[in-house]
Amino acid sequence: MIAQARITSDTYASVHLDNEVVEVEGADLSELRAHVKQVFITAAQIEDSPLDVVILEPDVRHHLRVEPSGRISPREPGEDDENLPELPADGRPASLQPSGGAAATPSGRAGHSAVSPWAGDASADTFTGEFPVARSHRAGRRRAHGAPVSGVSAPSSMSAPSSVSAPSSLSASSAPSGAPSPSARPSSPSAPPADTGATWRARTADEDPAEVPGSLSPTTAPSTSSVGTTPTKNELVRQRGTDDGRPTLKDLQTSTARKPKAKASKGWRGFLTRATGGVIGPRPGKKEQYEIDRLERIRRPLDGPRNIVVVNLKGGAHKTTASLMIAATLGVTRGGNVLAWDNNETRGTLGWRGIPTDHTRTAVDLLHDLDRMRSPQASAADLDPFMRPQGAMRFDILASDEDPGSAASIDAEAFNDLNDTLSRFYRIKVIDTGNNVRASNWMAAVQSADQLVIISTVREDTFNAAAWMIDELRATGLHEQVDHAVTILSHSSKGTFDPVLRTRLKNHFGAHTRAVTEVPYEQQFVDGSHLDWNRVSNATKEAWLDATALIIDGM
Repeated sequence: MIAQARITSDTYASVHLDNEVVEVEGADLSELRAHVKQVFITAAQIEDSPLDVVILEPDVRHHLRVEPSGRISPREPGEDDENLPELPADGRPASLQPSGGAAATPSGRAGHSAVSPWAGDASADTFTGEFPVARSHRAGRRRAHGAPVSGVSAPSSMSAPSSVSAPSSLSASSAPSGAPSPSARPSSPSAPPADTGATWRARTADEDPAEVPGSLSPTTAPSTSSVGTTPTKNELVRQRGTDDGRPTLKDLQTSTARKPKAKASKGWRGFLTRATGGVIGPRPGKKEQYEIDRLERIRRPLDGPRNIVVVNLKGGAHKTTASLMIAATLGVTRGGNVLAWDNNETRGTLGWRGIPTDHTRTAVDLLHDLDRMRSPQASAADLDPFMRPQGAMRFDILASDEDPGSAASIDAEAFNDLNDTLSRFYRIKVIDTGNNVRASNWMAAVQSADQLVIISTVREDTFNAAAWMIDELRATGLHEQVDHAVTILSHSSKGTFDPVLRTRLKNHFGAHTRAVTEVPYEQQFVDGSHLDWNRVSNATKEAWLDATALIIDGM
């Protein structure tokens, strides 16, 4: 891969690394170049390999090689340099655009610089902290529900000792008329910390910076001193550690928390790791690295309880199978705290498809005992008499009542009461639903969804029912849930998937929902017996891991 940097002014640059765009600012061109160097050095350290880069400035192009040690040297341009894709617009906030509103675009075909101001040994300024990257996928629409993109301040060694305390575009003097001064604004958990030197943040290349927490703009800029302010003694202690140079608690925690370098465990690379006892540990291959990244996506911390709601208005659409497989995949990979809840207004079958228990209590029984469960003294153990634990799959089932008349007593109000109580004890709830779009508990479940999952078999009647349901949801004002949904096409037979039909379905559901994915036919699901994770084929597990990662992406 050849990374690129575009210098669009004396104070702003955009650095393009694989699927990330890092926005960099500096007080002047010299400082800006130093910070761009630091981004490339840190990226090379993360990759633990040299990085070929191209830097575009007005009327000149620099071809360089950046070593993890910090050394930067010129290189001869190769074939890959000639075939570089056109960079997208730099995407910076409007307040940072040069006069005239458009970014000054350097000449992308200018000659190679013979004497480059970029080359040299920059190892003295090598940044060893953690660099904010998001390599695996595009962020979900509701990023505010997940971990925000973090900002990282450049270390003080990268800037002049006391001349600049923040990029000039973030100072009070550059704030628009009538805007509150930066120092008067409340700090935000997602805003970059104030420090001397440039401040940068990562975003995915296809992401709107206005929607990303931590964007650098006058209304979200971190509180900082004005240009030219000399740091106080306390500020210097915070930047450099203790007065006598000894490490602080933060230094200790940072060194302890650093992720170890991943070593291959599969294929010939894994064999080499095992054969040498880890002395020689090559990095994982492309397939294994994808699997590692996928698990990290599924295990991503959530900042509160989340609801995944599985829907289709046709019976036999694999809603219950999908609910079980999503819950099992989450339980196995995340380690529990997952509930599969049958919210069927008639008699659901989720309880029958789980591992049998010695009781038959259901959501209706829990509803009758809800006052006790709402008390501050209630614990997860008090829920045990109502739940059906699923063993090594590490999730629980809350079944619907087998009496349709009793199940119908759970209306929208009862659903919301149950949902509020269960959210105290479960991090993720996977909610199976019935077939009636006008049932109040069905509508309440959809409205509660942090992630809607539209499941359909590859049958004309089933996917037509899903398409009709989408139209109904849009007509009733629930278009946001549809836009954010994930569609799962489940193969209901061993036969091959008609490629023309596949294209039709992907085009239709892809036009309505955030993602479309497929899961294969699974023999174990045919007889309707309880889910046995050990009997599920590896191909089916892999497909549901992909689907579950897409689901968590949106949460």
